[in-house]
Amino acid sequence: MKQPDTDLLALGVAPPPTPPAPRWLDTRQAWKTFAARRPQPPDLADCAPLGTDIADSDPRLLYHGQMRMVRTPAISRALPVVHQQILANRQRTHGRVGIIIEGPRSTGKTVLLQAIGLHYEHKIQRLYAPDDNRIPVITLSVPAPGRGGARNWPAAFAAFLGLERDGGSDPTRSICHVMRASGTLLVLIDGIEHLRPGTDTEQTFDYLSYISEQTGATFIYCGRGARSIVDPMTRDRETERAQGEEPWGDHVVLRTRRIGFSDDERVEFAQIVDAFDRDLRLHHHTPGELTTLAPYLHKRSKGYLRALSQLICQAAQQAMLTKTERITEELLDSLHLGRSITL
Repeated sequence: MKQPDTDLLALGVAPPPTPPAPRWLDTRQAWKTFAARRPQPPDLADCAPLGTDIADSDPRLLYHGQMRMVRTPAISRALPVVHQQILANRQRTHGRVGIIIEGPRSTGKTVLLQAIGLHYEHKIQRLYAPDDNRIPVITLSVPAPGRGGARNWPAAFAAFLGLERDGGSDPTRSICHVMRASGTLLVLIDGIEHLRPGTDTEQTFDYLSYISEQTGATFIYCGRGARSIVDPMTRDRETERAQGEEPWGDHVVLRTRRIGFSDDERVEFAQIVDAFDRDLRLHHHTPGELTTLAPYLHKRSKGYLRALSQLICQAAQQAMLTKTERITEELLDSLHLGRSITL
């Protein structure tokens, strides 16, 4: 019996495109695959010639669907701060301090978190010989609450590390052993805003603090309002404070933001657009042409990086599909992103 796709091909009909698989990064293999990906802009000489009808599976179309990560000024500023904290934590037997990434929606928190993880994954690869047993970075999302509302953090760590679980036994000792033996530097935890005040956060940070102390890893917590969630669970809550004294917290806080309208921010925004400009692979694109549209892109995206990335990627795809092969203000203005449509 023929497969459905084979029947379609026999009739001269292209099979429907395969839906993209979500890239969850909460297993070691998924993270290693993500770190090894390093997409490069395609060479136009190797792509379908100008004027060719573009299929949904066209490699250049897929590339422009999500271009490679832009190293924004925020990422460049964050990396030395993270390095400083890792150095300070590395030789300590106790008293390690973590890092918090927080900021409004759509301002690049998760991208920054992933950029930090990729930097250290690639750095260790450059410095040392290949070793499948080395795990410099662990990436987790806050696990869903289980029965009774507790988060099963041991299961999340064990799943990432690929540890087999013996029935209902607690794998924490094995987790700590593997992290120490594999030289884990960083544990990245995204979605910290999903924790609920009270027992949920208390149990979470009791467990994560234990893992950090036992392994020497530096933890980075990422999410909206992360500081107000993390700091109360890790700071001194027993010493009486003077009236009006602010609660003390010692985590390093990296705060993402939308890029505003000051002169310096406009320059920063244009630098980001220029990085996208250099990675475009359109037949009629002139270097710098997209950069000249930075004022329009800033107005349209309101300085939010998620909106900026979507606008540029969608415009590049439409430039291919319409065979104009360049991004203009008119093309950008035709995109529906952020606009209501009367049907």
